[in-house]
Amino acid sequence: MLEKQMIKCPVCDTEFIPKTFYPEETIFTTTEGKSYSGFDGYINLNGVKPPELILGKWVTYCTNCNYVLKFVKEIVRQEKIKSQSGKGTEIKSKYNNYYYGFPFGDYNQYLKEITEKVKDEINLELHNINFEVWENLYKVNDNFKFLVRFFANLEKYCNSSFNHQNGECLNSKIEKLNLPKDMKDTLLKLNTIREEIIHGDYEISPKEEEQINQILIKFIFYLINKHVKPIITQEKLENGYDFIELDDLKMEIKEYLANYLYSSFNSNHTSKNQIQGFMNSFLQKIDEQPEKDDIEIY
Repeated sequence: MLEKQMIKCPVCDTEFIPKTFYPEETIFTTTEGKSYSGFDGYINLNGVKPPELILGKWVTYCTNCNYVLKFVKEIVRQEKIKSQSGKGTEIKSKYNNYYYGFPFGDYNQYLKEITEKVKDEINLELHNINFEVWENLYKVNDNFKFLVRFFANLEKYCNSSFNHQNGECLNSKIEKLNLPKDMKDTLLKLNTIREEIIHGDYEISPKEEEQINQILIKFIFYLINKHVKPIITQEKLENGYDFIELDDLKMEIKEYLANYLYSSFNSNHTSKNQIQGFMNSFLQKIDEQPEKDDIEIY
């Protein structure tokens, strides 16, 4: 929205972004000399004088002193309407909107633009940690195949995170991740199970199967806490976003991440409940970074 401007109040000189603009009805004269509403929430295309021009008024108020400001805007010239190939309803929707050709933006526009910037940063970080390989694991139903691929991905992640010496065992790498204790213990146990299956017959117990079913979504939450949450600290969100309510921005981010997780990991009831619990707590303390034992596991 670089082309948009902030409004400067002529009374108190405050520069501000209006919450919104309100339409004010404009009355035109018809060809029969009758009064005619040219702006009642819709553009009326017939019988307006002058035939080449339709105007609309938009009203807002200063956020500091409440002074009412009115703006008159050329919505569309009639010859442009006639040249349009779209349906009349589409034309009305497009031109009966101050977003088109209006030099000032409102709060929702700025919030949308800033949210998109934060989303781009989140997506870049998810790409950098190769998040897609973890999403793909959700489609693997065989426990042994899952464990093999999961720990292969985990070892690559460890190697990219630290400078490991050649020959260093995976358990040692897991120890260096500074995971929450319960997750670390589960990973070490499941890695032992994987090795025992590889080297001989091993019967997975119901409890171990449940741990296998839960470990992926838990590790996904760990990755988001570790790599995504630092992007949206209080300090970073405030930088350059002076006119946006932080709670609004945090809710936009929360909704985006929740939809992202639901679309990838919502194939069963347990995962749905885990995602809900995780997202409810994810941004409650946005200025606090997750420490070793602070990450909640659902």
